Amino acid sequence: MTEMQYYWGWAVYLAGAFGCLLSLWFIVRKWHPRLKRPLMMACAVLFFLPGTIQPEQSFLGPALLISLYDGLSLGVDAMWRTGQTVAITAGIAAIVGLLLPIGKVKTGTHDKGRKSQTSKKGGNAQRQRREPTC
Repeated sequence: MTEMQYYWGWAVYLAGAFGCLLSLWFIVRKWHPRLKRPLMMACAVLFFLPGTIQPEQSFLGPALLISLYDGLSLGVDAMWRTGQTVAITAGIAAIVGLLLPIGKVKTGTHDKGRKSQTSKKGGNAQRQRREPTC
């Protein structure tokens, strides 16, 4: 494998992983942030975490796929070499996603009510003062 093929392989994989993460975001975008954020962070780690293909080489590949391939072809012990890093990092990402603060959602219902009242009265932003009549 040449160096250019290695770079092209990573470029195609990263484009596909980004597309999968984007489609996951479209699926979960209306979920509550306490559910959405840990899932998105863990999936981002699973997609983008690199790992060494073989311990004595310097080539990198997607750690999740390396772990799965090693488990299918070489057994559980080889799978745990890369799978341990994947599991720990994905767990940390999910915990960080749970611990991040959630801001208050601005619904704008208070402002909408005020705008609708002013538009009914002629569009004036300030209230008109009325003098009492006898």
